[in-house]
Amino acid sequence: MKMWYGYGSEHSMNLVMIGYFKSPEDAEKTQKLIEQLSEGLRDKIDIGTSCDRFSDDVLELLREVKCYILSPTELEHFLYDTHTRVEGNKIILTTDEPEVSAFLKLMIAKGAKVEMYSAHDYPEAEYGRGK
Repeated sequence: MKMWYGYGSEHSMNLVMIGYFKSPEDAEKTQKLIEQLSEGLRDKIDIGTSCDRFSDDVLELLREVKCYILSPTELEHFLYDTHTRVEGNKIILTTDEPEVSAFLKLMIAKGAKVEMYSAHDYPEAEYGRGK
């Protein structure tokens, strides 16, 4: 069960983001980075806690994975309920969350061309939830 805190609506985003990379290896490396950040940030930040600076622990993690493009407010995106998978040279991300700029920045920084859409509006699309 998903609990909503703060303002919400009756409809989720049902967002699909597809990053098209030049090679399957680039997609896999980016997927690994997403996983490292998601795991590494789990015990270092709290969802909904606004901060304008990185803690020392978070800075250490970002240096370790060589990721310098994210803002402190975007880090919690890695703790949201998102699902990613690699298919060949693509990463497919699905989520009900509207905040995905961290994933967008990572994919573009790693050389991807990115497509986003709501599967509510395009249920027949290849990665719509109806598929």
